[in-house]
Amino acid sequence: MGTPLKPPEPQAAIVFGASGDLTRRKLLPAFWHLFVEGLLPQGFAIVGYARSKMTTQEFQERARDSIREFAKTDPVGEEWEEFKKLLFYLPGEFESELAMEELCALLVTLDESRGTNGGRFFYCATPPMDYPLIVARIGESRMNPEARIVIEKPFGRDLESARELNAALHRVFDESQIFRIDHYLGKETVQNILAFRFANGIVEPIWNRRYVDNVQITVAEEIGIEGRGAFYEQTGALRDMVSTHLFQVLTFLAMEPPVSFEPNRLRDEKVKVLQAMQECSPERVVRGQYEGYRSEPDVAPDSTTETFVALELLIDSWRWAGVPFFLRTGKLLNRKLSETSLSFRDVPFNVFKGTDATVPQRDHLTFRVQPNEGILLDFNVKRPGLSMALEPAQLDFDYQTSFQAPLVDAYEVLLLEAMKGDHMLFTREDEVERAWEVLTPVLLDPPEVRPYRPGSWGPDEADALIAPRRWHVCPPPGQKHVPESE
Repeated sequence: MGTPLKPPEPQAAIVFGASGDLTRRKLLPAFWHLFVEGLLPQGFAIVGYARSKMTTQEFQERARDSIREFAKTDPVGEEWEEFKKLLFYLPGEFESELAMEELCALLVTLDESRGTNGGRFFYCATPPMDYPLIVARIGESRMNPEARIVIEKPFGRDLESARELNAALHRVFDESQIFRIDHYLGKETVQNILAFRFANGIVEPIWNRRYVDNVQITVAEEIGIEGRGAFYEQTGALRDMVSTHLFQVLTFLAMEPPVSFEPNRLRDEKVKVLQAMQECSPERVVRGQYEGYRSEPDVAPDSTTETFVALELLIDSWRWAGVPFFLRTGKLLNRKLSETSLSFRDVPFNVFKGTDATVPQRDHLTFRVQPNEGILLDFNVKRPGLSMALEPAQLDFDYQTSFQAPLVDAYEVLLLEAMKGDHMLFTREDEVERAWEVLTPVLLDPPEVRPYRPGSWGPDEADALIAPRRWHVCPPPGQKHVPESE
């Protein structure tokens, strides 16, 4: 059996942007689940802080509504009454000097009444433009010693803004106090890439350029921008997804085995992948925009923001030299899925010459991040009968079937790890800046945006990018794999 999890040390969690969507959908349900599991410390409080005028009682009722809607267990009975006692709210802003003096006073009071003992855990659930202001106010009120701070992606818009953000953070916090959160790293299925690679002896000998022809990462969404036109116009798919989620998955796939799972040893290996990566050529990037995007609210009628991007990356390392990594992500695509696939090289010699057999497809190993979370191996077998005929078959590991339990939400994992001070699943300063360096040529000279139909797999140019290969996507449950371009 595994070692039982222990709660972190006593502390107060201060959520900036507490009236926003991230707090409602993710943070409050995550805190609730940790409380129900007994993983919050005895001395603990959650302080919501936002511009919205609200009382603590109103905040508690909004919290209950969000937990009812998004949590796995209902907020009822004695458990809810005890959790409610942890919730406090203070309206306030970030612009004025010393604006957080009242917050500072409240936290001192909670140290006594709730036993938080001076522990401070700041969570920035606000637009990124507010981060420097929040950090400056925390420093002015001297709430930063021994504190921890979490910031959400995107970590800047480019290399220059990322460096400016890091400088603003470091004026108040040491790097050891900063937690840059990317919720993909909290997903069980992403962490399982490491378990699969480093806990199975059959994997390492084939995890390299000698056996792998290409690697593909796809993160597709069925929905559009969902009323977030103003935000998306400032970011686009490249900034929103590639420099964060897709690069994080790529580093897990491509990294060398760390000498230990000590946080910085793991993150050192991730950074080495990015350092070995060639800068992305605009000629190997396809940008797309779904038809109708320019009619969305808060979107410019002549917008050139991409809602889809596909690109090829190369890693100059002994393990991966010459192996292309193909990444793509987009809105209003064929269906919702996140997965990564290793396509293995063709057999070196066709021993079936002179028979009816033809090798129908390459072998693929696919990690299904969501939905239908699991691991799938595609290979070829002989079809029953008198002739030597081959067809694809699959070995399929499914989380739900195997464990018959829901997967832990990524935010529960990451909140708990950050409150404990464990950086393993968080992004480091040099990792952020190197990711932007890799993408800088595309940001400076972006290719023309190509239109695509909602419900498709993006513009036709994405198929041309990967040709003569094809994009590999696992079929829905119960269906056989058919390459998309056929």
